[in-house]
Amino acid sequence: MNKRPLLTFYLIVFYFCLNSVNGSGQTKARISNIDFNLVGNNIVITYDIDNYAPGEKFDVTIEIFTESGKKLDARSTAGDVGKNITAGKNKTVIWDFRNDKIKLTEGIYVKVYAKSHLVAEKPKPLKKKSLGGALVKSLVFPGWGNASISGGPYWLFGFASYGCVAGSVIYNRQSFQSIKDYKTSLDISKRNQLFHDARTQNQLSTILIAGAAALWVTDITILLIKGNKTQNFAYRQNAIVPQIGYYIDPVSKNPLMTLRITF
Repeated sequence: MNKRPLLTFYLIVFYFCLNSVNGSGQTKARISNIDFNLVGNNIVITYDIDNYAPGEKFDVTIEIFTESGKKLDARSTAGDVGKNITAGKNKTVIWDFRNDKIKLTEGIYVKVYAKSHLVAEKPKPLKKKSLGGALVKSLVFPGWGNASISGGPYWLFGFASYGCVAGSVIYNRQSFQSIKDYKTSLDISKRNQLFHDARTQNQLSTILIAGAAALWVTDITILLIKGNKTQNFAYRQNAIVPQIGYYIDPVSKNPLMTLRITF
């Protein structure tokens, strides 16, 4: 007389591979709640995969052993077994043991193996920032280059610099007008005042343009110091290095800004 299949709940063993299939990265997912029951002529194995990452998939294999330790050749399996199995609750594997011509005459236990397809994200390489590009930005608007690289209120350099330039232009025009009025005035006391005003306005214009140039040079100097201290800059040979300065025109006696770029 044939014995009926003995499905004593003897032992459930599970194994979960922490390393991903391709050998890189780790997963925090875990297998839990493994169980099996006889349903009709099939063994129905259930399990959960918890704590998985979004989109993570698994290669799941099932191994079945008798109570005495003999491994059964369970090939007729279907359901949540095989490659690219999604994670979640109530994963189900159906084993048609009769189709495998296996007679269950003693208790069995199940091992569930899973390997994750989770690929560890490789850290994105730091994008090299162009020192030349930052210099051009600071040349156009002081502080722009530094702000684009490291952030911070470097844009204040730009407003201060252009403010000085604007003030210098205004005082320069006033000085020019005072000189013009001085030449046409016939009142001696007024002429003296106009001459004094023109000299003061010219001095203020010179100071302001010098201040603008100093701010420009300071900002670029800070940028160059950063470039020497960091590896995040991309350098090119024959890099353009702008030089900013000012001088007093010997004819008009007006302050002028100079810009020299060596290629």
